[in-house]
Amino acid sequence: MKNVVIKECPARIMNETCETPVELSPGVYLDRLLKLQRRIMDRGLDYAVLYGDREHFANIEYFTRYDCRFEEALFILGADGSRSIVVGNEGEAYCRYIPYKVNVIRYREFSLQGQPREGSPQLSEVFSAAGIDEGAHVGLAGYKYFEDENLFDVPEYIVNELRRAAGEENLVNFTRELTGLPDGLRMTVRTPEEISVIAYRSAKVANVMRRLLKSAVPGMTEEELSGRGGIDFSPQQTHSMVNFGEESIAMGIKSPSPFVRLVYGGPMSIAYSLRGSLMCRAAFAAEDMSTIRPELRKYLETHVMPYWAAVALWYEKIGVGCCSGELYDSIHSIIGGPSFGFSLNPGHYIGGDEWVNSAFAHGSPIRVHSGSHIQCDIIAASPNPVLNAICEDTVVIADSGLRAELKAEYPALYDEIMMRKTFMCESMGIAVNEDVLPMSNMNAVMFPYMLNSKLMFALE
Repeated sequence: MKNVVIKECPARIMNETCETPVELSPGVYLDRLLKLQRRIMDRGLDYAVLYGDREHFANIEYFTRYDCRFEEALFILGADGSRSIVVGNEGEAYCRYIPYKVNVIRYREFSLQGQPREGSPQLSEVFSAAGIDEGAHVGLAGYKYFEDENLFDVPEYIVNELRRAAGEENLVNFTRELTGLPDGLRMTVRTPEEISVIAYRSAKVANVMRRLLKSAVPGMTEEELSGRGGIDFSPQQTHSMVNFGEESIAMGIKSPSPFVRLVYGGPMSIAYSLRGSLMCRAAFAAEDMSTIRPELRKYLETHVMPYWAAVALWYEKIGVGCCSGELYDSIHSIIGGPSFGFSLNPGHYIGGDEWVNSAFAHGSPIRVHSGSHIQCDIIAASPNPVLNAICEDTVVIADSGLRAELKAEYPALYDEIMMRKTFMCESMGIAVNEDVLPMSNMNAVMFPYMLNSKLMFALE
C-alpha cells in the first residue's frame, strides 16, 4: 500500500466554481413514468401507489417533481397510464409544479391539524376515483421494503383502506421496485441531463463547504460558522452540521449550537447537502501539528491518515462490475480495527434522499452498475478518544457509453470532470477508476488540519 503524505494543496481548489443552474426537463419525468408503468405490468399489477410525507418525499418527487412540503401525499399510477396525485389543502396549488397533466385529488385529511376538513371525500372514495376497486392488484411503496411483502411502513389507515378497496390479498409492498438493488428504478442515473443536475448541485455544495472552511476561526460558535456558508433556500436532503469538540462530535447529527465554541486542537466536522449531493469533512480543528492538542497528535498518523488511504483505495476500486462485498473487505482491511469505529457501509446510493440504499457489506454479491449515483461515505468514528475522520463526496459511475453521451451532450462538464480526475491522479496520487465521475472539484480533497487549506493528503 502506498504511503499517505501531507503535501501542498493548490490554491485553486479553494476557489469557488461556477454554478450554472440546470433543471430536469419534463421529458425525463415522462420517461421515468413509462419505466414505472412497465414495472407495474411486469409485476402483474394494476396500480402502484407511492406514499410520501415531508421526510419521505423522494419516491414521489422522483416521478413527479412534487415533494411533500407540509403534508402527506399519494401518487397513483395505473398500468394503463392513468395518473393521480392525492394531496392536502396546501399541496393542491403546488401540484402545478408537476411537469405533465395529472388528476389532482384533494383529500383534506392529509392537511395539517385544525385546517378545514369539510367537503373532503373518504379515502375509499379517493381510491375509487383513481380507479382502484375490488380485485385490483396494487403495489404500495413506502420508504422501506421488507422480506415479507405484506409488511408496510406506510400509515396504517392508508394500508387498511387500500386493502378494503382492492382486497387484502391484492396489496403488496412495491418499494423494492423503486429502491432495491441492483435494479430498482431509482437506483440508476440514465441520462447526461441527470448527471448535469447532480454536478450543478454538487458545485453549490462544494462552494458552501469552501466558505465554511475559510471562515472557521477559534472562538466562534457552531452557529456563527453555520451562518458563514452563504446558502440559498434550495431544498436540502438532510440536516446541515457544524460540530466542534468531543461532545458535539459524539452526537454526530446534532444541529449547530450558539453555545459551543471552536477550540484549537480538538475534533471538528462540517457537512452540507442539497438533493443529489452531500459533502462532509471531519478531522482536527488545527493549522498544523503543533496546534493539535498534544494527547491527540498521534492520531493524525494512526487514525486519520489510514482513513484517507481507505478513501483513496475506494476511488481506485469502485467501478462498473465492482463487487460490493469485495470493496467492503478492501476498506475493512485498512480501517477495520476496533479503534477506527468503522461500522456503517463504506459507500451508499444517494438521490433526492441522502441514503437510498447500500450494497457495500461483507459478503454482498451485488455488483456496481453503470449509472450508480453513490456517496463515498466512509466514517471512522473513534469513541475513545472521541474523534471522527470523514471525507465524503458524490460520484456517478458511468461506463464508456454513458461517458460518451455525456461528452457529446455536455462537453464543458465532461472536460471539467476529466480535469478533476487528472488532478486526483497527478496531484493526489489516486489512480481513479475510469468509470468514476467526481461530481465536484473537492472530491477526495481532505485537509489534515481543517483550519489550513494549504495542505492536503496525498499518496506517495
